[in-house]
Amino acid sequence: MIVRRCSQGHRIRLHKNTTPSATRVKTYPDGTKETLTYPSSYDYFVDVDGTVAKKSNSFKVAEEYYVSECAKKHGDGHGRLIVGGHHIINGVATSQSDYPTDANTKDEIKDFYDKRGISYGSSETKSELLSRIVPQYKGTQEVSKHLKV
Repeated sequence: MIVRRCSQGHRIRLHKNTTPSATRVKTYPDGTKETLTYPSSYDYFVDVDGTVAKKSNSFKVAEEYYVSECAKKHGDGHGRLIVGGHHIINGVATSQSDYPTDANTKDEIKDFYDKRGISYGSSETKSELLSRIVPQYKGTQEVSKHLKV
């Protein structure tokens, strides 16, 4: 089970080992296949570019390794998951500053959705794409943003 995925779209994933020794084959619409064999033991593992790079029984150790691998690919990662500070959207840690606004282009908004596995129509306008994001207010002050469910 994928616990976290890279927020920048790189192939770095932190898994909970729910099915030891299982081999998963995922076939994408373009015909490419991705094969991953889960370790025979250990509670957590990190897969980097399709290869199991770290195995651990400690979530903290596995997550720290995951964070360091993300930092190698891009320097602006979220670090360890902070409860209340990050939202998890399809396994991607998302902070409030990541949410697109009117200042973002349509392509930037689509990229935000793509990295989080959120589907949208190819003909949707910028306004329609942004309409999925709901600002939350305390009085008249905006305090957070969330995706409509």
